[in-house]
Parts: sequence; structure tokens; C-alpha cells
Amino acid sequence: MSIDWDAIYKKLPTGKDQKAERKEMFMMFDPNGNGILSLAECDKAMRDVICLDELFDAKPAIMRAWQIAKNCTKSKRPDGHGDDYIEFREFKFFLCALRQYFEYF
Repeated sequence: MSIDWDAIYKKLPTGKDQKAERKEMFMMFDPNGNGILSLAECDKAMRDVICLDELFDAKPAIMRAWQIAKNCTKSKRPDGHGDDYIEFREFKFFLCALRQYFEYF
């Protein structure tokens, strides 16, 4: 299978100057607008938002990247649900870990 790495990198806004792009992408990943992302929302967004079948089919990479991101910081949400999900401030970690894991997958 031939992978177009440039296409993947362009669709994963991980740069310091891409915060606005990440925010827009986060909102597309979060269809219910609750400000946190479940694993199911991230998995579905691989297909529907990022539109890369190579990423959508890499379930182990998605799961591991999601676990790393949700565990990288302590949530400050008053409802106590943030530690079980990805918040916006963890979203960059998700994208970076996804990119790294996908390269290994």
C-alpha cells in the first residue's frame, strides 16, 4: 500500500501556528458540542472530517493516540468528565500521537 505522507501531514494541523485550524477541526470532531471528545467521536471523525481512509482503518493507532491525549493533562472541567475524554487543550497531543503511531502502524 502506498501512503501519501504529505496528504496526511497537511490534514493534521500540529504546528504552533495552526491553533485556529485545530480549533475548527476540534469543533468538527465534536458534533454534540459538549467540548470533549470520546473515542467514538475521534474514530468517526477520521473518516468524516479528515477523510483519510488510511487513518480510519488504523484502529490501534487511533485508540493509542486517544489514550495518550486524554491522559496527558488533568481536566479542569467542573463536571468531572474531562479526564475520561479529550479536551481542546489535549487535541494537539492527539493529532501528534496519531501521526506518530500511524507512522509505526
